[in-house]
Amino acid sequence: MADSAFFHPAGTLDADGFEYEVFDPAPSTASVWAATMQHGAPPAAIMVRAMEKLVGDGARISRVTIDLLGVVPITRTRVRAWVARPGRTISLIAAEMDCVDGAGEYRTVARAQAWALAASDTTAIARDLSPALPPAGASQGVMPGFFAHLEDQGFLAACDWKFVDGPDGPDGVKQCWIRAKMPLVAGEEPSPLVQVFSVVDAANGISAYLDPTAVTWMNMDMTVHFHRSPRPVDGWVGLLGDQLVGDEGIGTTVSRLYDGDGAFAVGAQTLLVAAR
Repeated sequence: MADSAFFHPAGTLDADGFEYEVFDPAPSTASVWAATMQHGAPPAAIMVRAMEKLVGDGARISRVTIDLLGVVPITRTRVRAWVARPGRTISLIAAEMDCVDGAGEYRTVARAQAWALAASDTTAIARDLSPALPPAGASQGVMPGFFAHLEDQGFLAACDWKFVDGPDGPDGVKQCWIRAKMPLVAGEEPSPLVQVFSVVDAANGISAYLDPTAVTWMNMDMTVHFHRSPRPVDGWVGLLGDQLVGDEGIGTTVSRLYDGDGAFAVGAQTLLVAAR
């Protein structure tokens, strides 16, 4: 793996009355669907990184929603974040990601929002009925049976994958531990929240029961609801995912997210399902 990070800093930019951070994405951001487009996780993580800087003291992010507005190219990228709704106990933070298009102009490719809530001690009444996620077995590289020809390219090669044998067979709920092999931004130690969003979009891949040579299932969003702050150990994030597909070309990937202490969040992704 030649890349040292998903994004490399390229300074700042003042434009349209806003200040942006500028980055150059590495080839490791590449999606399994095309080598010229980014996987959903790096754009999500780079916006979460920007929003997390605006979370007030004593507050915690409780929900993040990412909307991918189209193909995210692997071109120069700028990101900004702002407080959309300030508040003492509840605030809403927003972010936007622009990439340079074929005409050399910045185009908005993704947006994000995060609720930040005032934290308090609710240890005495805490409850989580999520099923346990077993420890991982030996590393199996990429998703068994899926995209094997891409295991040494792009985002798949940029992560360590360890799958858990599930009780429901190959078409049941999928279980996996995953971590990024590299930081999100070169020269930075990623926060626990950034570590999570660097890999969380993989739920849409590990949960699939469909044949990628016959069907595509692209997600254009992801929403993660946290009931506590994540605490990944050595960057490992557990995913328990399932894919729900209806009869009208629409589906949903649902997931639970885990660290070494158990479940900490639930996620959902909207799918456009279509025959090739």
